[in-house]
Amino acid sequence: MRTMAAKHESSYQQLWRFFALTFLFSWLMWLPSVMISYGWVSAGKTFIAIANVTKWVAGMGPSLAALYLIARRDGKTGVRALLNRVISLRLGYWYIPTVLLLPVLLVVAHLLNMRLLGGPFPKSGLLLEPWWIPVLFVMFVVMQLAEELGWRGYALDRLQQGWSALFASIVLGSAWAIWHIPMFLANGFGQHDYHLPFGQFWLTLVLMSVIMTWLQNNTNNSLAPALIVHACINLSGEVLPLIEKNRDIRGNYAVWVLANVLLFFAVMIIVGFWGYRKLVRS
Repeated sequence: MRTMAAKHESSYQQLWRFFALTFLFSWLMWLPSVMISYGWVSAGKTFIAIANVTKWVAGMGPSLAALYLIARRDGKTGVRALLNRVISLRLGYWYIPTVLLLPVLLVVAHLLNMRLLGGPFPKSGLLLEPWWIPVLFVMFVVMQLAEELGWRGYALDRLQQGWSALFASIVLGSAWAIWHIPMFLANGFGQHDYHLPFGQFWLTLVLMSVIMTWLQNNTNNSLAPALIVHACINLSGEVLPLIEKNRDIRGNYAVWVLANVLLFFAVMIIVGFWGYRKLVRS
């Protein structure tokens, strides 16, 4: 009876349940780290060990919520269909923007920073040891399964049932950014330790969300582009960082601003050429 009732839920009801479960689970898992950071509890060894575990488990919130809701509504068939989208790898020429768009924009942003503002080009360890880049890339792709089964595998489909692809991407990108707020409050996360400005962070995720929707809608709803692009976002911080990683001072965000400007123009071209309703050419 419960499964039959779940099958008749509207996409609006499904979305509310997904976001409620995702935020409740992840924020509760991140709460011990926040409590330790603000001195709300006595940080004994046991509590610190618990916090170190839960802060990584928290990142699985979006995908765990999606898997639960899909299993509740459609059973094993629905879960299998979602997982099959992960291994849907026939992207054709869409591999080119999936793999190259973000790295190219980041390189251009750094070159503009050098040319216009006299900034240095990053000299990270990974650029000196490039053989580690594909290894980390594969690791990051696998890690994104913790989020993207939820964000792009569950929520995006249902958002697009009621709204245009562009507006759905903005809503999802905003939720994606807000979900990260505990990371801005707790020690041990880059968002907190490197004093990242939330406004910049939000804009980046919204713009990237539009690009990921565009790629997904043009690759037969495959989740491979989302996993690859999300991995590129995380990998960029190790290869072409947008800020100076100094825990003691607020970084120089000039390159990040330039990157957001380039992302904005890329999104404008995509929307203008593919249309805001579906981000797909007729």
